[in-house]
Amino acid sequence: MLVLDIDGLTFSFPDRWNASKFDEWSFYRNQFARQADGIKAVDAIAVDPAKHAFLIEVKDYRHPETEKPSQLPIAIANKVLHTLAAMLPAKLHASEPAEKKLAGQVMKCVSLRVVAHIELPQRHIPVVDLADVKQKIGQLLRAVDAHPKIVSMRDMKGLGWTVT
Repeated sequence: MLVLDIDGLTFSFPDRWNASKFDEWSFYRNQFARQADGIKAVDAIAVDPAKHAFLIEVKDYRHPETEKPSQLPIAIANKVLHTLAAMLPAKLHASEPAEKKLAGQVMKCVSLRVVAHIELPQRHIPVVDLADVKQKIGQLLRAVDAHPKIVSMRDMKGLGWTVT
């Protein structure tokens, strides 16, 4: 089992999956992000054995310093687009073999899925309207994934990994 710690949450992927914390890639940090101001990245990328790629962004609103909810759809859309723009250069120029391999796997995928993993506080304070976030992300990224998934530890919507 492949395990990633993302913002204090433990993501566990099945054995035949490939997954990595993209925003920690050497290629992203030392080369791609330096191309221009404002380049951002999703938290993680995962590829399943059926060649479906998942671009995963994690937001935990149980912590007060989390990004403002009103900016969330635009922030996620920008991170997804920047991450996708990095895949071909990473496949060709990444110095880390694991990064090069995963970028190549993403380039060969049959589908791209956007996943926003959002944890909300236990109290029923309307911090984020998840349906609104899903609709806006779908509109902004309709050419990438018109039907993004908004998930949490309690509702993974049938995805192939677990989060604790």
